[in-house]
Amino acid sequence: MRVLLVNDNAPGPGSGVEVHVQRVADALRAAGDTVEVFAGAVRHAGARKALDVWDPMARRALRRVADRFQPDVVHHHNVIRELSVSVLGVPPGVAQVLTVHDYRLLRAHEGPEAEQRRSPLLAVKAVKGVLDRAVVRRRIDIVVAVSAALEGSLRDAGFPRVRTVANFADPEPPGQALPPGDDVVYAGRLSPEKGLDVLIGAFASVAAAHPTACLRIAGEGPERPELERLAEARAPGRIVFHGMLGAAEVRELMRRARVVCAPSTRVTEGAPLVAIEALLTGRPVLGTESPAFRELLRDGDLGPIVPWGDGAALAAALDLLLADRALAQQIGDRARAVAEEVHTPAAAVAALHEVYAAAMELAA
Repeated sequence: MRVLLVNDNAPGPGSGVEVHVQRVADALRAAGDTVEVFAGAVRHAGARKALDVWDPMARRALRRVADRFQPDVVHHHNVIRELSVSVLGVPPGVAQVLTVHDYRLLRAHEGPEAEQRRSPLLAVKAVKGVLDRAVVRRRIDIVVAVSAALEGSLRDAGFPRVRTVANFADPEPPGQALPPGDDVVYAGRLSPEKGLDVLIGAFASVAAAHPTACLRIAGEGPERPELERLAEARAPGRIVFHGMLGAAEVRELMRRARVVCAPSTRVTEGAPLVAIEALLTGRPVLGTESPAFRELLRDGDLGPIVPWGDGAALAAALDLLLADRALAQQIGDRARAVAEEVHTPAAAVAALHEVYAAAMELAA
């Protein structure tokens, strides 16, 4: 099968979507498909940000690539911020699939309601969202959701053909499993919506009771200087900032952790890749209340779920896991068993091939 993957940003290290697109490309190629990627070619800045709504030049650029490549399926990912929905349906007559990674297509806001009410761009985003949804309904044969919760929301919003294909990562090599370590690990962008200030405060409040534990933070972002100052003030010598690490280095941190934390206050995530990586290494994931974590963590069976922004609840969950290595091992073993069944490249490719075949039948 010839698959053309389309995304605003180039695949590879970066946000979860860029990592996911690279994984999809690699997994499809390993399964024998021919894959082309159109991504990272368009960037809007200044007055050109208006083209986020509709970019005819991006549409023509994609058409040139498609005319050369001759895809059987065009598989779009995040395209509504740079390429714009103008690229959907290109080229005509070819099966069109769109993976929706979060709730951005459905909602003007991506964070807590109180924060978003203060945003002057909210009305503009809401109007753009109406256009985006209308174009997706008209031009996409099948919408792919990364979770069943997101699939339900898309169906409720009037998208008639939606299927779930779970996010994935490489499983651990046989015999790779390690017993739980002592550390707490966070991996991701250091930005306000990730809730790292709450995590640092929660860890600091229980650090004295667990003298061998460290909080290890992997990633970069605009909040790093402020977070480093907070860490030094609240738990000096107990919080390590590793900066940007490669995928293999992040996996190694997870293997040696007691628990992996994802304390995000962004309520619109679809299925966080970092959490899936942690489950595959056999580590509990401590997540915050959202449909994504409710589903991914099986309502708390694969790791505690706490209200976002609730430092006391986060501290209590950390304290419990840091105090009980056997409990962390039990939860981690369940997590790995579930993830190896649901969140692997083989499972994703099989599901995507079914989606592609159905889309090609609809487009015929």
